[in-house]
This record gives sequence, structure tokens and C-alpha cells, in this order.
Amino acid sequence: MERSTHTPDATTDTDEMTTITVPAHENGVVRVFSLSMSSDQAQSLRNSRKGQRDALGLEKLDPRGIEVLRIDDLADIGLYGYLRDGVDVEEAELSRDRARLKALDGWVLLIYSSGFEGQKVEFMPTPELTLIGTYHQTRPEAARADLDAASAQPYSGTPTIEPPQPVRGRPGGAMVVLGLVVLVALTAWWVLT
Repeated sequence: MERSTHTPDATTDTDEMTTITVPAHENGVVRVFSLSMSSDQAQSLRNSRKGQRDALGLEKLDPRGIEVLRIDDLADIGLYGYLRDGVDVEEAELSRDRARLKALDGWVLLIYSSGFEGQKVEFMPTPELTLIGTYHQTRPEAARADLDAASAQPYSGTPTIEPPQPVRGRPGGAMVVLGLVVLVALTAWWVLT
């Protein structure tokens, strides 16, 4: 199946702002945005979950599904290598955008499918965010299951196996019998010698 890497999820353009539609139950997709802002603003965006939601035009966003990166921090691997090796984006999709990805500098924002929590979402990022591409991962990220049931909480289960019961009887009985056997054996040895 042929997949487009350039804004396939853009549905409408309004004064250079694009509405992006994410289908319900999407998994294994990462969207790469370049950030047209100062380094201080980008650093602030990296540390602010509310700022990330506002910049993307989203009311809800799972913070585990978003990364704000300075491309210089990726050192020799670069953004292209990070997407290929770190995020596991399909090589064929990346190779079509190789020049575009390698030309980027400054900061980027990556948003993964998990950021949308399986919901169908339409959002309009601010003009400071430019969608560079939408890429599919070779191995989609594992779905997270939130275990909210009371039975999933630690120490909430009921044991199904009864613990063993201690042997009933006098505690020193075996030692007394063993002592008598040794005494009889020593007496018999003394008599015979």
C-alpha cells in the first residue's frame, strides 16, 4: 500500500493554517513539525504540557506521546537517523524526504499516535508549527492498557491457596526419641566392648 508522507491528514487550509485529522484508533504514526520560534520559546514549549496542547490546538493530549527536540542535541545521528533508528520509521518513507529532513535545523516537535489516546481528533496547530511529514513506524508502538480496575491494584487479590498448617504435637517429641535411640546404642556398645 502506497503511503504519502506529506500532510495526508490535512483536510482544510484557512489562511495558511491547516486542520489535521487523526482517525480513531490510529497506531504507529508519527507527525514531525518544525518549530519557527526562538530557542527560549522552544525550550519553554518542551517543558510545558499546556503550551504543547495550545501550540497544537488540542484540548487533550497524552504527554507520553509527544517530544520536543533540538536537532543539534541529536549530534551525529541527526533527525533523519533518529526517526529511522530511534523511532523506527519505515526507511522508504524517510528516503523520500531525506533532503527535507536533513535541511531542518533548530527545534522539532514529534507527536505519536499514542498522544491522541485512540480518539478521532481534528486539530489546527499554530502558525509556528509546520507539518514536515507524517510517517509510519515499522513496528507500531505498543498500545498501553490502563489498569483501573480494583482487582488490578497491588495487594487487592484474595489468595487461592491456603498456607500449610504446622504439624501439631509436642515440639520436642522427635528430639527425645532420637536421644533415647542414641543412648540405647551407646549402652549396647559399652556392654559389648
